[in-house]
Amino acid sequence: MRIPPGLAALTILIWATSYLAGALGVAAAPPFLVTTVRFALAAVLMAGIAAVTRARWPRGRLLAHVAVSGLLFQGVQFVGVYGGMRAGVPAGVTALVIGLNPVVIAGLAAVVLRERIGRARVVGLVVGVAAVVAALGGRVAETGIDAGIGLTLLGLVGVSAGAVYQQRFCQGVDVKAASAVQLVAATPLVGVLALVEPGTVTEPLQAALAVLWLVVFASAAGGTLFLEVVRRGGAARAGTLFSAVPSVTALVSWPVLGETPSVGAVVGLVLGAVACVLGTRTPKAAEPAPGTHQMAVQEQPTRA
Repeated sequence: MRIPPGLAALTILIWATSYLAGALGVAAAPPFLVTTVRFALAAVLMAGIAAVTRARWPRGRLLAHVAVSGLLFQGVQFVGVYGGMRAGVPAGVTALVIGLNPVVIAGLAAVVLRERIGRARVVGLVVGVAAVVAALGGRVAETGIDAGIGLTLLGLVGVSAGAVYQQRFCQGVDVKAASAVQLVAATPLVGVLALVEPGTVTEPLQAALAVLWLVVFASAAGGTLFLEVVRRGGAARAGTLFSAVPSVTALVSWPVLGETPSVGAVVGLVLGAVACVLGTRTPKAAEPAPGTHQMAVQEQPTRA
């Protein structure tokens, strides 16, 4: 099936502006405080949606697995994303690095889940590494592997490992209930970090508006739009939308945040787009792994 251009454009815009909102939030308040408030409010929102729609909640061992996936997918990802932004990594570069998660997920799935990986995905993995090196190379040359780079790469590991963990242990979970459980599980992790991090809220209104945007649009609208994109076009086509998010983020961040893309970032954007297109291709001769489509829907319950 075909993804309507309007739906694709709106989904990409919501994803891109979520990075912008995150950057504005951590510029106005400590990053882990922003993350804690965002998680807590989003958990209440998603739990309410799950209750209204009578979603089936995970129980027993499955509940524990969903909680672990939440610690990785939500907690580790956004500790890295917002911590890296606070340390000075531009929103466009952050979107590029995190946006390569479909490529990294394909590699992890091949190793951990023994999924078949085609030649195009192997090339995509190599190009993806080149994209990250190009985007972060200038910063590494100036400062070495600093906290900002380390945290951003930690975010990429979190989102990728969380998605693979979901595919392995969380089959058949309702995405609305799973999102609520994940957020509840991740909130204490970032809450503890918020208690010990330095800094205070410098712009209360800016921080509040950023968190509101992240809760309502990134968590609720972004997740719903992604599900609709997968329903209409399939998981592989939905994954290719990641290739456009970093570029849109960089364009929006330029006038709003004053983040002028470096030459390396531009090269990284181009390579990242190629990597995501290659990394999300499904070989024609290969049958999808059991539950692949279902779990692809659950890989992105919320956005940044």
